[in-house]
Amino acid sequence: MTTRSNDPIDHDPTTGAADAGTPGVPAVEETHAGAPAAAPEDRAGGRGRGSDTFPDTDGGKLGSAWIGLVLGALVTILLLVFVLQNNQSAQVDFLPWSFSMPLGVLILLSAIAGALIMAMFAGFRILQLRMRARKARKLAR
Repeated sequence: MTTRSNDPIDHDPTTGAADAGTPGVPAVEETHAGAPAAAPEDRAGGRGRGSDTFPDTDGGKLGSAWIGLVLGALVTILLLVFVLQNNQSAQVDFLPWSFSMPLGVLILLSAIAGALIMAMFAGFRILQLRMRARKARKLAR
């Protein structure tokens, strides 16, 4: 079969025969020595039509950690501004305790308490799902 250099060619590793136009398979060109050469899109660093991922764009775990660190710092700065702007004293009466504290600190502590309660319920749900999965694995054996 005669092919042009821009026709896609796929080599069957078991027979060595070439199959032109197989969908989903990146194009490969023949070289003079008979070994397949990389397609033009493969030579450009995997950024052609046949490439689904971009190897240079993945930041990895370290990149995610830096993004999390920067976002955490921004949230901390916003919380600090909130606490400093809401420094009026508020009277708090809770069960037998009665005390006074800045309003910003009070709201911040309330939000933290709510997040801890939410995390506690989420932890119980995760434990419940793990126990169900463990039972299912035992029954599957």
